Amino acid sequence: MPQDNNILRVILPGKLIDGIGTQPQEGKAVAIQGNSIKWVGSAADADNLDSNGATKEIMEFPGGTLLAGLFDIHTHTNMPGDGRTGEQINLDDNDEIRLLRSARNAATAIASGVTTMCDCGSWNRTGFALKEGLSAGLVEGPRVLVSGPPLTVTGGHLYYMGGEADGVAEVRKMVRNLVKQGADFIKIAASGGSTSTSDPYRAAYSVDELKAIVYESHNRGRPVLAHCRCTDAINAALDADVDAILHCSFYDNDGQYRYDQETAERLAASEVYLNPTMGLGQANRDRLIRIKNERGLTEDENQRLERSRVSGENSRAQFRALIEAGVKLVGGSDCGWSYYPFGDFQGEVMSLHRAGLSRIDAIHASTRSPALALGIADSIGTVEAGKQADLLVVNGDPAQDLENLRNVDVVFKGGARLATTNERTVSD
Repeated sequence: MPQDNNILRVILPGKLIDGIGTQPQEGKAVAIQGNSIKWVGSAADADNLDSNGATKEIMEFPGGTLLAGLFDIHTHTNMPGDGRTGEQINLDDNDEIRLLRSARNAATAIASGVTTMCDCGSWNRTGFALKEGLSAGLVEGPRVLVSGPPLTVTGGHLYYMGGEADGVAEVRKMVRNLVKQGADFIKIAASGGSTSTSDPYRAAYSVDELKAIVYESHNRGRPVLAHCRCTDAINAALDADVDAILHCSFYDNDGQYRYDQETAERLAASEVYLNPTMGLGQANRDRLIRIKNERGLTEDENQRLERSRVSGENSRAQFRALIEAGVKLVGGSDCGWSYYPFGDFQGEVMSLHRAGLSRIDAIHASTRSPALALGIADSIGTVEAGKQADLLVVNGDPAQDLENLRNVDVVFKGGARLATTNERTVSD
């Protein structure tokens, strides 16, 4: 979206979280021109900033905090977040409906403050079509990085999206085909998941297959994200040198959760980023608790709530230990899945804090770290001169209360100011 280079916008926030320092800064100003950040400096120097003939526009937010736009590394834009499973969406909808839903979800995401997100699994060409529609200005939304259909074994997790491939030769060909279609990164279902024909407690691919996927991807400059719901899959992904592990759950082949110290040490020693997706479980628990308060729960719902509580406690304890060990966490909501609709990536940011990250580190994990994990930190993720003007102003200081991340005042994507969720609600 081309922006007017004849306007120099100078933003004067109460505080700045630039993604580099360990504390919010006061007395700072940020100037944007066209689609990029032109200058970051002292507010006292903003009046003397040379506009080179451009019209200078001052934007003051004395009670607000300016930060880089949020970056959700894990979404599924085809999915509705209304509790329906992937199998149900496969049966209920066609690709045209899925693409329309993706467009709606993208608009919801940008209005909530997410300026970049990864689509980690979509049917056939729908993810690529969404990206093309965004590029053409037909759809409003964040920068969307797309994997297309995840690579999965026959009958594996998300097989219905169109990415089945078995054996070294087939996975090599699939990676090359996805890159040909425009994949920004490669997603692997390294274990099973919620798909009924898969097993979440066993590794799906051999290490040789995973290494072939990673080689082909890295050889073409594409990072690799691996869905791992069990310990065997985590270790296989580490053996293959993937860039990020999604879920990263310590379950054994018998389906029992067991914290694995040896695997934890491997993760801490590696450069891999971990995406806990704890906000998804919290969203499901919050929903069941609301139902319990409204009408009570059925026996099945009570059992689901109890299972969710146990898995949530295991996950928080696991990631608290991993944080203490020194792993690198990255924010990704898995929104669209289960009962986690688009528009509240902030819930995942808060889950990172509950697991042990400081508030500022949770913010960095949801702005800077995804850009580092995807290899695009030279252009987004922090508030620095020369980077894309993907910025967010929230009311209050999220380094004191992460709930303030939900109170979005202004969203910029590439220098263009877009309507926030609150503004869209008022206009409706």
